[in-house]
Amino acid sequence: MKKISFAAALLFLLSATACPQAVVDSLQFLKSEPIKNLLLTNFDKQLNTYILNTTLKYNNSFGRFVLNLEENYNSSFIRSAIKSVRDEHSLRFSSAYRINNKFSLGVLANNNIFSDSRHIEINQASQTSAALFTQYSPEENIKISPFFGFINNEQTGEQDYGYLYGAEGSLENIHFSESNLLSQIKFRNEDISPRKNSIRYMNFILTNFFNENSGNIINASYSQNRKDFYFPADSITSLDFNISNNIQSRIETNYFLQDRFLTKDFLDMFDLDITGSFLWRTIDRETRYKSLIVNSSSLFDTKINELRIDFDSFTTYNSDIFNGSLRLTYSERDEKHITKNYEGTDQIAFQEKQDQESRKNNQTLRISAAFTGEFFLSKSDKISLSLYQNKLRYDTPSSLNFDDRDEMLSIIRLQYSKLLTPFFELYVNTDATISQTVYIFSEKSSNNNVNRILRLKAGGNYRGKYVTSLNSFEVSANYTVYDYEDINPNYKSFSFRQFTARDSTSLKLNRRLIFSTYGYLKLSEQGDLKWASFSTHPTRYLQEIYSESKLTVFYNLVRFSIGARIFSLNSYNYKITEKIIDSKFLSIAPLTEVIISENDSLYFRLYGWYEFINLSGSENKEEANLSIQMNWNF
Repeated sequence: MKKISFAAALLFLLSATACPQAVVDSLQFLKSEPIKNLLLTNFDKQLNTYILNTTLKYNNSFGRFVLNLEENYNSSFIRSAIKSVRDEHSLRFSSAYRINNKFSLGVLANNNIFSDSRHIEINQASQTSAALFTQYSPEENIKISPFFGFINNEQTGEQDYGYLYGAEGSLENIHFSESNLLSQIKFRNEDISPRKNSIRYMNFILTNFFNENSGNIINASYSQNRKDFYFPADSITSLDFNISNNIQSRIETNYFLQDRFLTKDFLDMFDLDITGSFLWRTIDRETRYKSLIVNSSSLFDTKINELRIDFDSFTTYNSDIFNGSLRLTYSERDEKHITKNYEGTDQIAFQEKQDQESRKNNQTLRISAAFTGEFFLSKSDKISLSLYQNKLRYDTPSSLNFDDRDEMLSIIRLQYSKLLTPFFELYVNTDATISQTVYIFSEKSSNNNVNRILRLKAGGNYRGKYVTSLNSFEVSANYTVYDYEDINPNYKSFSFRQFTARDSTSLKLNRRLIFSTYGYLKLSEQGDLKWASFSTHPTRYLQEIYSESKLTVFYNLVRFSIGARIFSLNSYNYKITEKIIDSKFLSIAPLTEVIISENDSLYFRLYGWYEFINLSGSENKEEANLSIQMNWNF
């Protein structure tokens, strides 16, 4: 039993750090678990922006029939001088009939639509497909699913029809000796002449158990995704090949290998997690139609080769008086951009393109260390400490590139908290962040700078029978200093200082009635900075106030609230040391909120407010705002 639990923990931890390319192509025809029925809707309208997100997931069984439905719709509308509308819709429907315990027959249909009113390269696209599939399971943990169907793909006004075919396979919990194997395989072709899309995907996870507390995970994967897409052809190519849109193929290939070792109670004190990974990736771009008459560097296709090596170690220690963790990370990445030549082209244009691409070549080295610890001085006193150090080295081999730089980042945070009474906790924390950027070559050394951020925060949390109050006060200072501001007048060191006070309080009047309020005050000052003398010349001042108060009535599953919210933002400029008002913004709005909640099955929230807006220099206006959210697990 312990061994099985540890295996589950290992696989869960692996999924948290697995290579993104290794999980991007999940299986469509073979689902490991049935989806949970869910309806989720979010609508948000603030000022001139409207956003709607809706998700529906439905799964049900009728005897030998299994039905699955998944739909997702995202829409945004911005009302301005130029109206902007963006819509994304995806629908997936599948149904299968279980003939016996080993064989099922089904149908899967997909529809995806994308549209954007902006003039971008691809602002209209859609894809519709339908396929017949079978599921064959010779053993309980072995599944194979071949499929065949038809597909319709539309892009930039071009419609292509063709065949969709392939197969998927999975191995789940194949046990042998002290090992466990999981695997997924996917082969998919979309022949939509004159375009072709394809997916090749293999993923293997091998878990070995040395004992009840130690294990090793090896993850190896291969994936290749090919996408052909249209883009407008230039006038010469269009006449040469009698086309209106050219075709570009993008083929991304990934090879990934990871080895991870985990052990519990190492030396009877530590938990240890060590991971090493290797990634080789290529991105190959090819243009279908090329006219030799066009003398341009944009004709040449390109390829990207990327090699990345990562090493990560994570150690934790727990005791009665101290809990701590230490993480060390080392990462190297080498990226090369290659220009592909072909016969008959102008070699001067090729050399120009080759120089452009070679300037993108880069090598990065990143080393980081992070420590967190909690010291329990007593049952009511605790000190928390966290440290983070990161070093980045960015090199570009090309003599035409001057982006080579070193970056350093250091963060330290210290917090003391004390439980004064069973109802009241007091805390004080401070943190400091220092980041430095140094360009190696003089051509960009004027960008060299040091940024220092200092914060001090104190607050308290009170939770009583009738009153709950959370309060905090924070002062922060941000200083950015350029190394050569005396030489380059375009770069000036500056400071940004801010005071923030927050309060969140609720008062329980009786069993069904609660009064609550939330608000904050922010006072901000920006100025020119002379670091040598540590003097500032203020240039801008901001005063921001927000307050929201509401009275809430509880009745069974329903919470109904009425109240008001106020938002004020005043900005000032400086005339020597005197503050001169620049703009005033004031919004006063009555609000209402309705919440219906039933355990984890239903959550519905309607929140709306009607603003009366006063902006200096403009006419007063009124604006309605609305937010609707519903989560229904049925």
